[in-house]
Amino acid sequence: MEVKRWQKRILWKRRFFRVFRVGLLLVILLFSGYEIYNFLIHSAYFRIEEIKIEGNQDIDRKDILSLLEIKKGDNIFKVELKQATRRLRSLKEIKEIDIHRDFPDKIVLKITERVPIAQLDGGDNDHSNTVELIDKEGITFLGKARNMPKILGAKDSLERQKVVNFLANLMAVDYEFYKKISYIDGNNPGNIKLKIDQALLIWGPAGKETEDQLVKKLAYLNLVLDDLVKNNRTFNYLDLRFLKEGKGEIIVG
Repeated sequence: MEVKRWQKRILWKRRFFRVFRVGLLLVILLFSGYEIYNFLIHSAYFRIEEIKIEGNQDIDRKDILSLLEIKKGDNIFKVELKQATRRLRSLKEIKEIDIHRDFPDKIVLKITERVPIAQLDGGDNDHSNTVELIDKEGITFLGKARNMPKILGAKDSLERQKVVNFLANLMAVDYEFYKKISYIDGNNPGNIKLKIDQALLIWGPAGKETEDQLVKKLAYLNLVLDDLVKNNRTFNYLDLRFLKEGKGEIIVG
């Protein structure tokens, strides 16, 4: 009986010291963790010294910083990058956002701005000196006026996208011709009209031509324009609706 009691005391002591060691280790870890946390949050070593912004060509740096809500001197661990990204999304002219910490004291923001393909009629803002622009995806946003085609009409989003797709195809096939367009009448996507320096072009339906057909049509059109200018012909419009794959006729009026 005495032996069993003695053995129980030894087991109890062993368990006690085991629990004590584990508890002591937890206290040390908690204390160490708090000290580490306190160092990371309050140390001047992790105060933001630089906010680097890359990729902004048209968007003002001040506008970006106001939405970031991150300032020099802020602790780099305490800034909420997801919330900052969400706020930046309110700028429709931003297409892509990449923001990250560059330890120990820098925030790096890389943005990709939307590239406009046309200006929308009636979207001018005289107070802010901006116009309404649209990109290939059909996203509209405000920006500085550019030397690019203006889309007239096409208020319906689906019709407007047809016009945008048509312009994008023209740009891809012949960028120099695209730059000559002052406006495109999209009131009737089934009968697109383009205004270039020399004349009004009655094009026909938007989006009905393949890339190869578009190339041939533009090549023939340029030949006709060169011939008209060479022979000092006066004209107001060219009707291209009867021209297919570089064949047929262009009516000059």
